[in-house]
Amino acid sequence: MTARKCAECAADIFAHAACEVDEADLRQILDVCAETTPSVIMPDEMLVGSFRAALTECGRNARTVVVNCAGRGIHEFLPKTKPPFDALRKQNRVYDLEWRDDGAFVIDVPELIAALEWAQGHVRKGSPVVFNCAQGKSRSATAACAYIMATRGVSAAEALAMVKERRPFVQPNPSFMVQLVAMQDAVRSSLRNMPTMTTP
Repeated sequence: MTARKCAECAADIFAHAACEVDEADLRQILDVCAETTPSVIMPDEMLVGSFRAALTECGRNARTVVVNCAGRGIHEFLPKTKPPFDALRKQNRVYDLEWRDDGAFVIDVPELIAALEWAQGHVRKGSPVVFNCAQGKSRSATAACAYIMATRGVSAAEALAMVKERRPFVQPNPSFMVQLVAMQDAVRSSLRNMPTMTTP
């Protein structure tokens, strides 16, 4: 499932009869749709959450910036997200990554590294960054792992463990994890010219 869409038929999850939807999955979707606070992965530096949590955090803290891993595509199925995200874009507070959460999507490594550099630049100025997608589950978790790999010099598995410790809900799709492992060296060396940060 992505946001409120069924993974099998892409219909709104609420279009299904209750007997067609696993109760635990439905509860999880409802919780995420209502989420207004992103998970703090690294205090004063990096958070992960749904689109709603990212927008709420930006309203709460005027210094917060966002790496939106659902890109402008999120507005196609959640049109009400466009005005608030556009307002943040005008303030240079959003970096859009046009990622699809499916096994066939290939992450563009230079594009990802550019997003990490943008995020790290803002963090260095004292602005925390929220990595978001629709649910704060797969795409945002993947980018957050890449950020940790780049800033802490850890492996993809270690980075995922750090994110899961603070946000157990995260689950990058299997293809994203394979790609993270494959790009480990490139990502870990991407921010080498910036001052090293120590693991909290």
